[in-house]
Amino acid sequence: MNYREASKADISALIRLEELCFAEDRLSRRSFSHFIGAPTARVEVVEEEGQLKGYSIVLLRRGTCLSRLYSLALAPEARGQGCARQLISNAERYAIEHGCVFLRLEVRTDNQPALELYRRLGFRTFSTIRNYYADGCDALRMEKHLIRAIRPTPVNLPYYKQQTDFTCGPSALMIAMKSLDPGFDMTLSEELRIWREATTIFMQSGHGGCSPYGLAISAWKRGFRVLIHASTVDTPFIDTVRDRHKKEIMHSVHQDFMEQIDRTDITVLQENLTPDMLKQHLNNGMVAISLVSTWQLNRQKVPHWVAVTQADEHYVYVSDPEPDEEKMHTVTDNIAVPLKMENFSQMASFGKQRQRFTLLIGL
Repeated sequence: MNYREASKADISALIRLEELCFAEDRLSRRSFSHFIGAPTARVEVVEEEGQLKGYSIVLLRRGTCLSRLYSLALAPEARGQGCARQLISNAERYAIEHGCVFLRLEVRTDNQPALELYRRLGFRTFSTIRNYYADGCDALRMEKHLIRAIRPTPVNLPYYKQQTDFTCGPSALMIAMKSLDPGFDMTLSEELRIWREATTIFMQSGHGGCSPYGLAISAWKRGFRVLIHASTVDTPFIDTVRDRHKKEIMHSVHQDFMEQIDRTDITVLQENLTPDMLKQHLNNGMVAISLVSTWQLNRQKVPHWVAVTQADEHYVYVSDPEPDEEKMHTVTDNIAVPLKMENFSQMASFGKQRQRFTLLIGL
């Protein structure tokens, strides 16, 4: 058997293999063309005497330390010869070379041969996806540690996918509140309700972003304890708006938020949150939501809220409420995503003034 990276010349053979191995949820010619040569993907094939017998696809998530085994297929005559094991081993090596600490995958719950193989190779289940496949079959999310002394992803960690382009703040906040209170309901109605409570009204050219102070008030109203670490108490996001009238409205909204906070026990600390402070708060049972710039993730300078569920000596683990579906990312790529501590510190600011906001939520 010969293992090598795929080329565009392999696409027709890959399509035939896909049709042979899968009755539904097949990859298209366009998908294979996209993956082959993509900077954040690797397609590897195994062949025997010039005949393609199998393939694997590994995806990296830009700016993170996470990889996913997106797909693996073997022709029937190639099974039982160690090819799948070798393809997975090569995928792990590729992920490690790119600084990844987890290799994740999704697998059908009725695919017993695959499940047994993954478990033998050290993968563990951390959540279930109901009705994931076209025929209604459930899937398991599994992961393998690629380095030692790394925290495993908590089983069934709460996650919520934002339902609009502009509600990352409410969605991240709901993830945090659900993590603290399992009885909290994460719904579209609640997502939109929090957005209406916390929006700045104007930001850039689209819908208003959510103010950290507005989100803090929303959490407090729902019975949670809130501590804000802020680099400034001035109006956030004001630099993204040029129209003078819109600026005046944003200032007015911000002033109202600050007056509301004065009537609560929300604590506002005008100081940056250091990695040690973040770890201490998380170890004390709090959950954070932080404003980040998405530049490292998608090369767009967009403010975005994420939930921070864990942190250790070298990594911060964030749950991002917005999967990048254009890059074939799913929720599996967005739950407790490991980021190097120094990379997260660079991401956790926005705008020319490098504004930093982190909310610590507790019971």
